[in-house]
Amino acid sequence: MSPDFEAMYAADPDPWSVASSWYERRKLAVLLACLPRERYARGWEPGCGIGVGTAALAERVDDLVASDGSARAVAATRERTATLPHVRLVESRLPQSPLAGPVDLVVAAEFLYYLDDLAAALGTLWSACAPGGHLLCVHWAHHPHDGHRSGAELHGLLRLAAAEQRARHLVEHHDDDFVLDVFERPA
Repeated sequence: MSPDFEAMYAADPDPWSVASSWYERRKLAVLLACLPRERYARGWEPGCGIGVGTAALAERVDDLVASDGSARAVAATRERTATLPHVRLVESRLPQSPLAGPVDLVVAAEFLYYLDDLAAALGTLWSACAPGGHLLCVHWAHHPHDGHRSGAELHGLLRLAAAEQRARHLVEHHDDDFVLDVFERPA
């Protein structure tokens, strides 16, 4: 069973120190550097948390949908991106998709290891990604105490799913702290 994220955000508005930790700043800088394109027309960031990554992605995406299953996280992201009219916030939890059509960038960061039904979630992420679009996933390399699997294990499963989709593997980053992969859906 997944953690109660709403309770976590109620107890601490930034439970993972996303806005202040070196790990998070470094990971976001690497994530942005690994995006294969300078600009994207449409993007989706499921599991947006408090919106630190959302605000950074908004500089590279013309129309960005950010979603999270926690109403508190969505409210924090809405506040952080209030001056960015091209960012739309939605309370939604995978495997549900808040999208009306495909996007050319999907960014899933630090939450897939918490999901009970990873296969359904991955199906939604791949379906959301337009032909020729990019799916970027990044996770802590280790095993969260309340997660179903480690980031390293999760990314092994992501690579297998990408091969089944016949997706090109564009970027692979491994270090002691996190694992990042970028895939391109076949055109």
